[in-house]
Amino acid sequence: MNDFNFQFAMYNPITDTVEVNNGTGTALFIRCKDFNSTVMFDDPNDVVYLYHLAEEQPLAYAKFALSDDGLQEYVDAMNWFNY
Repeated sequence: MNDFNFQFAMYNPITDTVEVNNGTGTALFIRCKDFNSTVMFDDPNDVVYLYHLAEEQPLAYAKFALSDDGLQEYVDAMNWFNY
């Protein structure tokens, strides 16, 4: 995983974004709908894993979203654990 230096993140349900502050006064806005659409789901309802992650651990969501195959691997792992 890339070495991101994020300081704070929060999920905004109104805009469906994870808003990240990296501590340098720069904000990063991650549009969840766009990032979630890159994931292949075994069951379309599995998208709930990503929304739960964004809401409960937005900093982790941001790190996974900005890593190669991070969100896909997260969903695959959740499916494996819940099989």
